Amino acid sequence: MNTITKAFSLAALLTWSAGAEVSETTETTETTRHADGSVTESTTTVTRTFDPAVRTKVVKYFDPYKTEKYGLPPEVVTSVKVKEIPETWRTSTIAPGVVIRDTERPYLVAAPPSLVKILPAAEERRYYVAGGNVIAVDNDYKVIDSIQVPSIKYTVEE
Repeated sequence: MNTITKAFSLAALLTWSAGAEVSETTETTETTRHADGSVTESTTTVTRTFDPAVRTKVVKYFDPYKTEKYGLPPEVVTSVKVKEIPETWRTSTIAPGVVIRDTERPYLVAAPPSLVKILPAAEERRYYVAGGNVIAVDNDYKVIDSIQVPSIKYTVEE
């Protein structure tokens, strides 16, 4: 009985540790049959970094800044080039799998250290504020996951 309890406790601890790092990885395989009889298989893997608790913490992080310029912390506002941010970054969620192009990278603002503290730690990803989103990207600037923050609002007429 004691061994079973220890095994379940260890399994729960390992599950919690892994859950703090990555909340979900899904793999989808699509098979296509062609007219010539050949078959093509493609596999897509999607990894989510931000579990629901982290998403809530990120949105709450920005709550105190709702009345500030753009709904952003002062250290972020000074780095934002509002008129140059891609329009879609301002109005919609940046989808996982999108690669941030070289021409768009200057509009990424490094997430403030106080925000990074509440995000999952990882060596192979970086966090940015991209328009109205907080995103996690890998070393090739592929978006691993993103959170659209409703309190971040940009007005270009300034």
